[in-house]
Amino acid sequence: MRRFMSRNATATAHLWACVLALLFAGFSVPALAKVECPVTEPVRFAGVNWESGEFITAVMQEIIERGYGCATETVPGNTVTLEQALANDDIHILAEEWVSRSDVWKKAAAVGTVKAIGHPFTEAREGWYVPDYMVHGSDAAAPGLNSVSQLADPRYVALFRDPEQPGKGRFLNCPSGWTCEGVNSAKLKAYGLTGAYVDFRPGTGPAMDAAITAAYAQKQPILFYYWSPSPIAGRLKLVQLKEPPWSAACWADLTSRDGKHTQGCAAPPADVAYGVSTPFAERAPVITAMLAKATFPIDDLNANLVRRADGKLTARAQAVWFLKAHPDLWRQWVDTNTAERISTSLGTAAPVAKSNFPARWTLSIRQPVNGAVSGLVRDHGEGFRAVANAGLSVIVALDGLLGAIPWWLLIAVFMGLAWAGTRRIGLTVAIGGLMLVMGLLGLWSLMTQTLTLMLIASLLAVLIGLPVGIAAAKSRWIKGLSQPVLDIMQTLPAFVYLIPALMLFGLGKVPAILATVIYALPPMIRLTTLGIERVDHEVREAGDSFGLTPWQRLWWVELPLARATLMAGVNQTIMLALSMVVVASMIGARGLGEQVLNGIQTLDVGMGLEAGLGIVILAFVLDRITQGFGGKGASHD
Repeated sequence: MRRFMSRNATATAHLWACVLALLFAGFSVPALAKVECPVTEPVRFAGVNWESGEFITAVMQEIIERGYGCATETVPGNTVTLEQALANDDIHILAEEWVSRSDVWKKAAAVGTVKAIGHPFTEAREGWYVPDYMVHGSDAAAPGLNSVSQLADPRYVALFRDPEQPGKGRFLNCPSGWTCEGVNSAKLKAYGLTGAYVDFRPGTGPAMDAAITAAYAQKQPILFYYWSPSPIAGRLKLVQLKEPPWSAACWADLTSRDGKHTQGCAAPPADVAYGVSTPFAERAPVITAMLAKATFPIDDLNANLVRRADGKLTARAQAVWFLKAHPDLWRQWVDTNTAERISTSLGTAAPVAKSNFPARWTLSIRQPVNGAVSGLVRDHGEGFRAVANAGLSVIVALDGLLGAIPWWLLIAVFMGLAWAGTRRIGLTVAIGGLMLVMGLLGLWSLMTQTLTLMLIASLLAVLIGLPVGIAAAKSRWIKGLSQPVLDIMQTLPAFVYLIPALMLFGLGKVPAILATVIYALPPMIRLTTLGIERVDHEVREAGDSFGLTPWQRLWWVELPLARATLMAGVNQTIMLALSMVVVASMIGARGLGEQVLNGIQTLDVGMGLEAGLGIVILAFVLDRITQGFGGKGASHD
């Protein structure tokens, strides 16, 4: 009994020894213990949409999640709205804030709601560029070009010819609404280039990048604004044109809306910081201290951006690679315990989206599609550009015609169409009044530009949709083949084919019309098919009994009886074409859509509402006119 009790006591002692050893081991490695986040809510980052900002944001998210135990999330938006959200503490960190360029930031900093912390990178550059192949090499088209002062030379104006206004050159500015857009426009005036160059503004950053990349691949002349860090600056060999040296007075004039813009100069040394909301900085001083130290060397940053672009990686995937490849850099930003937590977490599998589908079965069509588009641009780019130039000549001619028609005559034309279609005096007068309102709001020229794009796109959609719809009505095989294609055309987001269109055809009106036709075509085909199919079978037999050929029966019997449905198709095609004007402005199409986009990107509610009202008026006018002609057909039936 004593021996049993002795063995039991020994076992108990061993058990307690193990427990104490485990407890001691747990308390002896505080660096690996789970850390408590200094804030209770997720750390919200600005979801900026340029490459360097996306990458830096992703790296900071990885560090804060892995090293400080915080949840993070990104809030999308354009720069102005994100800066305003930062000032309101709706987001906490904007990873790349150009503090000397933004009026929103300056106002928020003046009242103390935001703080500029550290520098995400130094030695940033920005200015006007041309590709290196234009300046250097035996085939250089502009071997002596090195300064903006030379751009007024007619040789260079002709070299950078704008396809929409061949008598002028084209300068590719920043996207609409960006701070640099206004500065570059002021520089064009200051350098005396406004009469010689078109100030062309792409709608978005990706559209700008695609245009530069496509021109570079085809070795086309292009004059553009750009900056570093960026994948473009890291991958392409560029020449920055010299400008007069920066001065405070010159820059203040260029950045002021009320400036005289009589003198141009280079941009000041970049003042880039982490933008942090003041309440968050006070709640999370340890994270703020980390941001104050987190600076990327510019060459390393460009290399990471190029690697991400070439590998088609997400920003978070590239951020994880950076943390694994450059511990000597980021360990300088955090304390030892935080660094150990990050290193330990990097040894585990990277977090992936939860899915119950086997990962080894997944595949991607990204690389083949990108390769095919790149091959088309490289090998057949000149052919596509020739087609674009031919189409552009028609667009420019119609645009010039509509612009030359006196305003009162164009209003009379719309009123005449309304009367011919509806025979309603009240509606006719209302349409005339609405068109007059368009002019009173200062939207007349923008309206004619939008009307040009809409008319050409709608006409092309009708010319394609009518015969295809007739063929689908006559052939079950064609109908069965066309239905899934039309489903894809109607459901595929328009943004998907905007970038390939602009890479093949260039920025501006031609790719915008192509995208609009694809979007507006399906209802014309579907309603044409429906209208032909609904023609009474007995009426067809009556036509056959009179000896009509199939073409005669189509022309004299089926199309007239399907008129109401066909006009409904035309109506829907026009409405869908008009609904694309804002999307089309993202790849450089001018008109009311560009004005709406500018209002969105600059938080100018009045500008956006004004242009939006113009789109509504134009839609109402065209809808009532086309419905009127369709209604006449219905009453005749």
